[in-house]
Amino acid sequence: MKIFSSLDEFIDSKLHIDAFVPTMGNLHNGHLQLVEVAKKNSKNTCVSIYVNESQFTDKKDFDSYPKTLDADIKKLKDTGVDYILIPEKRDIENNSEGFDPVLEPKILTNDLCGKYRKGHFLAVMDIVHRFFQIIKPNIVVLGEKDYQQIVVIKELIKICNHKIRILSCPIIRADSGLALSSRNNLLSEAQKKIASEIYKSLVLASSLYEQDSSPREIEDEINIFFSRSLIELEYFTIRDLKTLQQPNDNDLIALIAGYLGTVRLIDNIIIKSHLR
Repeated sequence: MKIFSSLDEFIDSKLHIDAFVPTMGNLHNGHLQLVEVAKKNSKNTCVSIYVNESQFTDKKDFDSYPKTLDADIKKLKDTGVDYILIPEKRDIENNSEGFDPVLEPKILTNDLCGKYRKGHFLAVMDIVHRFFQIIKPNIVVLGEKDYQQIVVIKELIKICNHKIRILSCPIIRADSGLALSSRNNLLSEAQKKIASEIYKSLVLASSLYEQDSSPREIEDEINIFFSRSLIELEYFTIRDLKTLQQPNDNDLIALIAGYLGTVRLIDNIIIKSHLR
C-alpha cells in the first residue's frame, strides 16, 4: 500500500488508476464495502481521504465532522488497498480546473437535499470533477446511501464527458436498520435506536406501495409516522429512480432526510425496479 500526501508525487508517479473510491474519512464498514467492490472489479484501487469544506453548508457541521485519519489508514491497509491519496486543498486546486457553475444542472442540484443545503451539490460536482482530472480512473465506486449524489455525479460525467463508469453499492445497515454513516458517531446509543425509525418508515412506505397506496397517500402516512417521533422530518418523497424527478409509475425510490438533535440523517429505499 502506498500513501500519497503530495499530489505532485502522485502525478509524477504516472499511475494508471483503475478504480477510485472518494471518501471524507472516518471510515466505517460501508466505506470498506466500497473498497471491496472496487478491488473485485479492478486491477488496482485508490481511496482518497479529503474533507471538502465547501460542501458543508454549516461551518459547525464541518467543524464537528469526525476525523480519524490514523484509524482510517489502518482500516484501509487491512483491506489491501493499493493507494491512499490524502491531498491538501491548495494542491487540488493547483492541479485541476474547477467545474463551471454555468453548467450546474439546477433541476437536480437544487431539489431534495439540495433544497435545504444550498450550494452543496455544486461543491460536490466541483471536487469530484477535480479528482477525476487528477486521478483519471476507469471506475468510481459510490455508496447508495446518498442516492442523489450518485445521480448528480452521473450528470457530471455526462456534462464533462469523463470516460468513467460508476459502480454503486447497496446501503450497509446496522442490525437496527440504521444506515451506516460517519455522522452516526455523533449519536448516543439511545439516539441510534431512535434514528432507526428512519429505516422503519422506509419499510412502511415500501409496504404501503405494495398495497397499492398512491405516492401522495404514502407521504401522508409517513408524515403521521414522524409526528410521533423525536426525529424532525425535513422531507420524504417518492421519485423516479433514474432521474429523481416526479414519479410517473416507472422505477421508483423513496428518499428521506431528517434531524435528530443537530445530526442530519438521510436514507432511501427502492420500492419499484425492473433492474432488481
